[in-house]
Amino acid sequence: MSNEKIGFVGLGMMGLPMARNLVNDGYTVTVFDLNQDTVNAAKEFGASSAESGAAVASTSNIVITMVPDSEHVEAVIAGPSGILEGLQKGSVVIDMSTIDPEMGKKMSNLVEARGSSFIDAPVTGGVGGAEAGTLSILVGGNAEIFERALPVLNVLGGDVSHMGPVGSGHTTKIANQLIGVATLAGISEAFVLAKKSGLDMQAFYDAVKNGAGRSWALETLGPKILEGDFAPGFMVKHMQKDLRLAGQIAADTGTALPTSTLIAQLYRSVQADSPEAVNQGHQALVQAIEKLSNEEARK
Repeated sequence: MSNEKIGFVGLGMMGLPMARNLVNDGYTVTVFDLNQDTVNAAKEFGASSAESGAAVASTSNIVITMVPDSEHVEAVIAGPSGILEGLQKGSVVIDMSTIDPEMGKKMSNLVEARGSSFIDAPVTGGVGGAEAGTLSILVGGNAEIFERALPVLNVLGGDVSHMGPVGSGHTTKIANQLIGVATLAGISEAFVLAKKSGLDMQAFYDAVKNGAGRSWALETLGPKILEGDFAPGFMVKHMQKDLRLAGQIAADTGTALPTSTLIAQLYRSVQADSPEAVNQGHQALVQAIEKLSNEEARK
């Protein structure tokens, strides 16, 4: 462990267990979140709290942000009482959110103007990975700053990859999401087809889980779908956001995303069910196929 003092801004479903892992590894961690309940939970496992992002930054050498979207990152870094106001020269800001790469570059410029450094380090692996410290972490930024941050990132993840300059981590994460969600769409179609064809769903799952279709999504989300368990590990609304970001990058680069564009519309169908539908786990994508097929893929 290094002697870095860690600030952590954003204690949601992912951020809270990540902060806990840093405390458990012996780091001094100061946290801030608008939700006082999560701040209290962090204090219970040994973190200190501060009243703002600026106050967190004033006592930290490395400041981690883990918030939902681009505008939230901009607010916690550059907004009133944000991290920039308290940032010490020579510090490192690590954004572990999944946001527009261009926003990451903008924040990097603002941080560097204060004599500090910025890297983007979004994660994949879900709440389970955050809790276990086995996340895959995708990093963009200066190689020397990456090496400085690596001991901290190794506490949070089991696989840390340096992808290139600032913005590369965010871009890698968004592309990764397209792989995951396309796989989930295939699983959804296969499950509904199997059920409508009269197959025993548990037998079907057991037969295919180790075959050519084997994947994290099938192993992790398949059993949840069969049980009708749509509790969130990663919410529908967050996948919708990632698909929106992918669409923006595709527009900028002239990339065709026909499959992902259709999946985004299927999530709109899920969203239409109720105001709370977007707070389900993203495996709720199967509900769109179920509605179109008039069948639920359950055991």
